[in-house]
Order: sequence, then structure tokens, then C-alpha cells
Amino acid sequence: MRVERKVIAIIMILSMWCSFASCDDEFVEDQNPTEDVDVIEDENNDDDSTGDDTSEEGNTEEGNTEEGNGSDDTSKDGNRSTIENKVFNETLIIDGHENDSLLIKNCTFENIDDIALVIKTVDEIIIRDCIFRNLNSHAIFLQAGQNSNNITIEGNEIYDVSGIGIFAGEGHINTKCIYNKIHDVAFVDVEGHTPHGIYLCGKNFLIEDNTIYNCGSADGKGLGISVRSYGTISKNKIYNGRASGIAFSSDHPAFNGTLLIENNVIFDNYENAIALYLSNEDSPLGNVTVRFNTMLSDNKPVVYANSWKSLSSELESYGNILIRADGDDNYIDSSSSNPFSELQNLYSNKDIGFIDFNARNFHLKSNAEALNFATGINEFPEFDKENNRRISSGLDAGAYEYK
Repeated sequence: MRVERKVIAIIMILSMWCSFASCDDEFVEDQNPTEDVDVIEDENNDDDSTGDDTSEEGNTEEGNTEEGNGSDDTSKDGNRSTIENKVFNETLIIDGHENDSLLIKNCTFENIDDIALVIKTVDEIIIRDCIFRNLNSHAIFLQAGQNSNNITIEGNEIYDVSGIGIFAGEGHINTKCIYNKIHDVAFVDVEGHTPHGIYLCGKNFLIEDNTIYNCGSADGKGLGISVRSYGTISKNKIYNGRASGIAFSSDHPAFNGTLLIENNVIFDNYENAIALYLSNEDSPLGNVTVRFNTMLSDNKPVVYANSWKSLSSELESYGNILIRADGDDNYIDSSSSNPFSELQNLYSNKDIGFIDFNARNFHLKSNAEALNFATGINEFPEFDKENNRRISSGLDAGAYEYK
């Protein structure tokens, strides 16, 4: 009898142990569920398409991460809500002023067939130190038909992207693209729209200190930087593109402002270093200033301006180095009815004293022709491409001051 009781007791203990073991297994399986990031989607079904330069968002969904719900992943960086250290394999949409001042940092967007990151009507967003790669559409997309103010896109790397690296529709103003590295992008038209490295339509933009290379498609489409309004394009390095390095087109409202292009280094692109298509008199720029850039074109005019209908625009070019490698002496090609005002540009078809011309190191040697070449110009950038101070009594032509 005692033996039977002991056997029964042992059986009961074993049964209870197995039950607890089974509960532990279920708990472990639920540790890492995949859930949507909790961001605001557009509920108004607005028409998001504008003109011929954007693609519609379609049926994109909020992005999934590998680490649970976004409400648990949001921290505070000062007064900013933050999404950080996430991996997104589906589209992330940020919309609504509830998301104003959001900081998106150190995230990876990869292996996505649709747009990676869509920004709609929201202000003061910062997108910083993120990676966008292996995308079959666009990387960062400030949706046309929506409005934002002061979006900052900073320190990101964008590569292996079929469509546009960074896009902003005309309702997105004061957009800043700074310190980004964009390469191997804009391979194909996405939904019939030509892609570019950076493509901004809104006014008063700042595009500064970006490195853009290997941009464009095999059929010669895709600009390094393409803009449709006014702002500043400064201190960028743009090379090995399939089209022009920097271009303006007047197919959106340009708001009669000033487009300032300064301190850029542009070389070995298939077309012009800078191309200005100012042929729409209904949306003119007030003026275009191209100054203190170092630019090399292999077989086209270094700067081109089609401005036969925009006679109100003032075009000025000064303090630049313009190299044309094929030996042709047509450096700036513009309409005779609205030519560039040119002052103290250094034109050449050879090495004028660079550190290493063949390796495209355009820093100046101590005997470079550009030294003091721009002295006497009154209006100039206070600092050069590398933030060396310029002095009026010894101004060097081009993007770099001799140190």
C-alpha cells in the first residue's frame, strides 16, 4: 500500500513539472512578436499626386520592426519623441501634427519594394544617421499634395535605391538636406517618373555638404541634385553621374527667389556640371548666382542655361574654376538675350595647379593659377567648402582656399 502511494505521488510530481515546462515554452515563444510601429496614417484619402514629378503612395502600410510595438520603443531626446535603432522592411508613414518634432535616428530601411519613408503633413521632423538600402522605389519621400515646414534630413547613407534618394513636393518648405551620402541611386523610372539623387520642389531649401555619386540610369537620366524653386546648394561633392550634377527646371512655382550655388565640387558627370532650364516664364526665379565652385566637364559646356523665355531672371557667375577636358572653349552656354554676367572665373582645359588632377583632388598647390585670382570680388562666401575662412585681400577662385 505504501509503495502504491509513493508511485502515485511521483506520478503527480512529474505531471506538475511537465505542466510548468509547457508554460515556459509558450512564454518563450511570445517574447519577440512582430508588430506595427505606432505612427499616424492619413485618414482623409487626399489626392497625393501632383503634376508629372511624383509617384503616388498607393497601398503602402506602416513599417514593421523586429522589436515590438512603437509605443514601447519611443523615448525622449530633449523635447523630441524618438524612433531609433529600428529595422524597417515595410513602408513607414509619418503624418499629422501629433508627430511634430519627431526624431528618427540610427534606423535601417532595407529590402522594401515600395517607398521606404513617407513624410506627409508634419513639421520639424529630423531624420538622422539612418541607412536606406536595397530599395525598389524611393528612399525618403516628402509626399506631394501635403505640407511640411523645416524637415531636416541629416547624416544618412542612401544607396542601392532604384528611385529617388530624397524627394520633397512643393508644399514642403525650408527642407534641409545636409551631410548625407547618396550613391548608386536613380537606376530606373519609378511609375514613369525620372528619379534623381536629391529632388526638391519646395521653396527656401538648404542642400549642403552632401556627397552624391554614381547617380542615374544607363539611358542618361537622373540628376545628382534637381530643384524646382529657390534656396541654397552649397559645399556638395557630385561626380560620376549619368546626367548633370545640379539642375533647375521651371515646371513648378519658383516664387521669384534667388538660387545660390556656391562652394560645390562637381566633376565627371555625363552632362553639364550645372544645367538651368528657365524656359517657363510663368514660374521664374528672381536670379541665379553661381560662385566659387570647382567644376569639370568632360565634353559639354560646364554651365548651361536655357533661358529664352525667362528674361526677368538675373544670371551671374563669378569666382569659379571651370575646366573643360575636351579642349572646347564654350564653358558657359546661355541665351544671348539673357546671358550670364561673368566676373573673374578661371577657365581652362587642363590642370591649373591642383594637388592631383588625375585623381580629382582639386585642392590647390602653392603655385596654382587660382591663387588670388578672385581678389577684388566684393560678395563671396565667408568660408570655403572645408570651412576655411576667405579673406577679401587674397581670394582664391574655386571651392577651396589654399591653406
